[in-house]
Amino acid sequence: MFCSVIHMRDTLELLHLAADAVAMLDPLALSHDDLALGAVGLQHHLDRVKALHARLVNAADGAGVWQAGRARSMADWLAAQTKTSYGEAASRVKLGEALDQSPELAQAVDKGEVSAATAEALHEAITNPPANADANDVSGLISSVKGAGPRDAKEAAETFHRIHSAEPEKAAEERRHQRRSVRSTPASDGMVTTTVTLPTLQSREFHNAISSVAGKPCEGDTRTTEQRLADGLVQLCRAYAKGEVRGGREKPTILITIDAASFAGANDEPGVTDHGDRIPAHVVRHLAEHANLQRVLHAGAVVLDLGREVRYATATQYRALLARDGGCRRPDCHIPAAWCEVDHLVAYEDGGATDLVNMALWCSFHHHDKHRPGVKVLGDGHDLRLQFPDGTIIHCPPRGHSGRTRTTQAAA
Repeated sequence: MFCSVIHMRDTLELLHLAADAVAMLDPLALSHDDLALGAVGLQHHLDRVKALHARLVNAADGAGVWQAGRARSMADWLAAQTKTSYGEAASRVKLGEALDQSPELAQAVDKGEVSAATAEALHEAITNPPANADANDVSGLISSVKGAGPRDAKEAAETFHRIHSAEPEKAAEERRHQRRSVRSTPASDGMVTTTVTLPTLQSREFHNAISSVAGKPCEGDTRTTEQRLADGLVQLCRAYAKGEVRGGREKPTILITIDAASFAGANDEPGVTDHGDRIPAHVVRHLAEHANLQRVLHAGAVVLDLGREVRYATATQYRALLARDGGCRRPDCHIPAAWCEVDHLVAYEDGGATDLVNMALWCSFHHHDKHRPGVKVLGDGHDLRLQFPDGTIIHCPPRGHSGRTRTTQAAA
């Protein structure tokens, strides 16, 4: 035991020396290339150290090191010992459990093929795989997320669970419903952190409601989105306390796009809200019993192509763009459609038509990027590429339901 302690101390001292070496560099004196190398390279090392730390935490959890004190769990003990947040400590515990369960995932993180955050996103799929998934299926999931970010990994894990799970969707929805909770931390500096855990659809209803109560930002409003939503929640609670909340007939509008085949029950491909939330197919079908339905039909230029009769996209065209693009068209940008702007690929003032083939959704940043001098649009809304002044060409495929179908057909 003594030798192990000495070895760990020596190892930590080496890490300390490595950190001192990095600290000796003056960021202001580094070249552009060195700054880029350091920003990316150091992150890879941090990910590897985070993974090593997670595996040590998992071993410590198995040895019960936290049980000697008054801690309730390994995460509780780690947060207290390291003076970090409980959330950060719990995240490290989850990562350790996933890496311990899958040596293949641990090796992928060690090689830099999978980031620590992406590996953690696979925690549930790795530690509690569906009943019908075997080792090869899990291996395939890990391979599929190499080079992907945590959001894409989470979606891959959800798809993996849906494909291989023997659990009926309604039972899965009930299981998620039972996990709902509202938790608050003790007050610190006069502030309390409240964590709300809800199924996806209820979470979207919650955000839509408090956002509606808060109202849209006005000119000169310096609040962040988070602050505006907090104000909306407080206003809603105060209105309830005054007896001003009544009725319940007016429900927040939620736009959900779903394939016709899934809506009819031919498959269980989930619906997607305009914020990018994935809603189980059976939930969408249930909602449709009490919803205002609007169908988006892709039938050539009958309704959705308006030429130059109007300048701005109509509400129907927006819904069609939502179904096709699914959000910002730039690859790896996850800004959902509800926060995007409709853009004429060929500007209206240059003769561009207000037709779907000439429109695309961009987030505000990438919309500005598309209009930078020297940027050229190649193709159209269905097969879109941007060419930048340095010659770089970026493919911007649609990510929505109808967009993926069209892209698949084109490839075939």
